[in-house]
Amino acid sequence: MTQESTRVEDRPSTLDAHGVLTWARRCVELLAEHREEINSLNVFPVPDSDTGTNLLYTMRAAVDRAEGEEAWITEGGGTAGAREIAVALGRGAVHGARGNSGVILSQVLRAVGEAATFTVVDAATYRRALRTAVTLVDNALSDPVEGTIITVLREAAAGAGRSTATSLVEVARAAADTAADALERTTGQLAALRRAGVVDAGGRGLLILLDTMVEVLGGERPERPEYVLPADPAVAGCPAGAEVDPGSSGAGTDALAETRYEVMYSLTHSDDARADELRSALRTLGDSVVVVGDGGSGGNARWAVHVHTDEIGPAIESALPLGRITEIRVTDMLDPLGEGRADPTAAHRQGPVDLPEAPRGGTPTRKVVAIVRPGPLAELFTDAGAVTVDPGDSGDGVVEAILAVDADEFLVLPNGELSRAQISSLDAALRDVGWHALILPTASVVQGLAALAVHDPSTTLSLDGFGMADAAAATRHAHVVRAEQDALTLVGRCAAGDLLGVIGHDVALIDRDPVASVCAMVDRMLAAGGELVTVLLGDEYDESATRDVLDRLRSSHPEVEVVGYGAGPGRVVAYVGVE
Repeated sequence: MTQESTRVEDRPSTLDAHGVLTWARRCVELLAEHREEINSLNVFPVPDSDTGTNLLYTMRAAVDRAEGEEAWITEGGGTAGAREIAVALGRGAVHGARGNSGVILSQVLRAVGEAATFTVVDAATYRRALRTAVTLVDNALSDPVEGTIITVLREAAAGAGRSTATSLVEVARAAADTAADALERTTGQLAALRRAGVVDAGGRGLLILLDTMVEVLGGERPERPEYVLPADPAVAGCPAGAEVDPGSSGAGTDALAETRYEVMYSLTHSDDARADELRSALRTLGDSVVVVGDGGSGGNARWAVHVHTDEIGPAIESALPLGRITEIRVTDMLDPLGEGRADPTAAHRQGPVDLPEAPRGGTPTRKVVAIVRPGPLAELFTDAGAVTVDPGDSGDGVVEAILAVDADEFLVLPNGELSRAQISSLDAALRDVGWHALILPTASVVQGLAALAVHDPSTTLSLDGFGMADAAAATRHAHVVRAEQDALTLVGRCAAGDLLGVIGHDVALIDRDPVASVCAMVDRMLAAGGELVTVLLGDEYDESATRDVLDRLRSSHPEVEVVGYGAGPGRVVAYVGVE
């Protein structure tokens, strides 16, 4: 909007595309301004003080996507409509959602896009968007809890629905005021909030979005009280995670979370039915399950997945047959800052256990453990700072070898050498001894090397693991093996001794020439884009063949960086990674 349009009398009765984007940008500004306030209110479901940060991150991702959409349409000579910008906000929020609150926020933004007409957002659109948001959130949550952002959203939609006004600003004001009243009541609806004397953090963040709509339309933001932790030590001193009196309201719904990790990832190449299947599977592994879509269709659709669980591996593996997983993030909710705090509920859940000696002060030692066979590949990981463990022929002994490594924190790279059952056993063993450890989803040595390249021991374990998992997920992987027998594959019949090019888990190529097969695999993978190609060549490639592979690839793809290393002996003839 122009500076003149910020005067009250010039405020619009509807929002066009630019108005929707102005509202979203202002939401980012105000969420940044109130981030610490919202973080301080965060005592449910886990008192990890990150709700404000998660909401801000999610909203920024939404605005980035919408600004890109507007620029793309403008460069093409078109004019963006309100619906296009709103849809882009929703998709950006789903793609960038952080935390439970961020995932819920993404559905509010998605609902605006589904409700908007092409040109404007008006009063009817706003009412419809809030109703749709309630439906989307209710369908997405495994166990909706009243007294949270869900309650505030539902009351906002009801307030907008009860308003008989025809102007958008009046409907927006009715929704915001009703939401503010509902927010005040959350303190008495959940025991954790009542003990801490605070309102719900997610609900506070939602109120900022609703109040911002009133400000953009009417020129003045509604006055609200300061929502902070009370100064009265008798109220504020009671820990948010204390035992709940079984006879009190909300007993059992807000006790200190018995799950340790927040696991989030994105799912693509799926559909609503499989998203429902995943939601059901995750409910058996943890709580706070949310699986939400961005409203897209076909290969462009994406779902944000969120769960609190102790079963990191199974929570990720549950989605493997249901689509493609990207952008994996794991946060230790009991130690989000990497301070080495023990789990106060461990003894209650598992009985007495012998915990390893706690760090003696200072920065905890952290080691990356790579499951990789001896030889040149193991040397690559060792040179990059990892400890290597030989999986052997069956994977037996891996757990014992990892437990013998001396460190306070661990990041484990399976590199496709362990089965799901073995990963589950490893996860259980690490939890049994109470270690701070993350098993990262590296399905190939090239993904393991990509993850190791961004390892940052100076940051927290969860952030380090997130960065490494993100790098692994961004690396498409393939390998070449020799067929052990005649067989029928997806690309035709192969004979024993043929070279099979496998992209991901699917056979994509049958060839006889080791050099040509690797080059053909890279060509196919680069058709989808890429900036860096890594080839790991086994013993079948002598110095001449290795030089031939690298020369061909660099000549065919001069815009791409190509690096090659020896892989040594093994069943796999060559590995390929594209980043």
